Amino acid sequence: MKYPQLGDLSDHEEAEALRPGARDDYGCGTLDLPGLLLALTLALDLSHGGIEHHHHRVAVIAARLAEAAGLGRDARDEVFLAGLVHDIGVRTWREKARLAELEVREPFTHAEEGYELLAATPPLAGLASAVRHHHDRWDGANPSGLAGAGIPLAGQLLHLADRVEVLLKDGTCILEQVPGLLDRLRRLAGTHFDPHLVDLLAAVGGRESFWLDLEPRFLGRALAGEAPRAGVALDAAALRSVAELFARLVDRRSPFTHRHSRGVAAVARSLGAYFGLPPERQERLYLAGLLHDLGKLGVGEEILDKPGPLDEREVCFIRRHTYLTYRILEMVDGFGEIKEWAAFHHERLDGRGYPFHLDGARLSLESRIMGVADVFTALVEDRPYRAGLPPDRVRAILGDMVRNGALDPRVVAAALDGGEDLRGLVLGAG
Repeated sequence: MKYPQLGDLSDHEEAEALRPGARDDYGCGTLDLPGLLLALTLALDLSHGGIEHHHHRVAVIAARLAEAAGLGRDARDEVFLAGLVHDIGVRTWREKARLAELEVREPFTHAEEGYELLAATPPLAGLASAVRHHHDRWDGANPSGLAGAGIPLAGQLLHLADRVEVLLKDGTCILEQVPGLLDRLRRLAGTHFDPHLVDLLAAVGGRESFWLDLEPRFLGRALAGEAPRAGVALDAAALRSVAELFARLVDRRSPFTHRHSRGVAAVARSLGAYFGLPPERQERLYLAGLLHDLGKLGVGEEILDKPGPLDEREVCFIRRHTYLTYRILEMVDGFGEIKEWAAFHHERLDGRGYPFHLDGARLSLESRIMGVADVFTALVEDRPYRAGLPPDRVRAILGDMVRNGALDPRVVAAALDGGEDLRGLVLGAG
């Protein structure tokens, strides 16, 4: 199984991916959970500067520590997957920045929130306990009340791996950093970490390859080596629950978009039914709607919540989010159509949209549906600069966008025909 990094595609492959009519043979029962998480969790590490690879590196470090500790394959797989999602409870970039300090002096609410999110997502519920305890200190100064060997070993391994990763700095040879890193961790042995696990880290870290595998250029191979050998196939319901989890992560970053992705998904599925699409394509539309703003995890809250017009720099980050959605979803085997429908929601029939400037000849009905669903949902819900718009204003704006060459008139007519029913889907989402 190949686990590519963002930007791996050649120009030829990229052109093929955007070829008109390019389709996949995706079936809900064939999708692999580790492969899906390896792709989607890249979104957790998006920043203004690109991808930080924190979750992927923690997963590799934790899995190798688990192996050195003598854990069996199933337990190591659990540690690896928990590493991929360990900070899933983090809400804001501000909180993420605080976690980059070696010793964080405030309650780890994100660990409990991560536990709750995962426990409510059946395919990932088995990872919830490790995530809940991934900041528990060895000396017992924890909200959980646990101490020492009473802390689940998976949580202990994640804690140490997480703190190792935050100590690694870009711009300096990674091997040069190791002595100082180990010295800092040894000083925390017995308080923050099990001394035995710190010794174990020093032992496995005696191999230069342990550290060099964490460099971004080699990380993909390390991930492939540590990923579960026997993947878990997701059925339609399990896949939907994972997609709903990531939609929730995107939406909860702002009080103004707390149900946007789920609203878009519901509207898109309803419009798909209106046009007589088969149930399986309606389900894919729903998935695409849930994931369409995944790239917005790479946009800061100061932009998402800005009450006035965006400046030129801020617009650049907004226009990047659909491209990030596309590149992340293309890493999921079988998501050929879904990535297009999700990422093309800001393209226009006249070719003046973004990020690919596709025109009507290259936009499928499903992509057009997604574009209308996104606009309709945004108009109906509250935003930082205005309250949700009444039906007459929604009708006028959608009509203008049809006349200006942005949206498909047939799909807009269907949305307006759905009127109050679609508004109810948006306002009732989540």
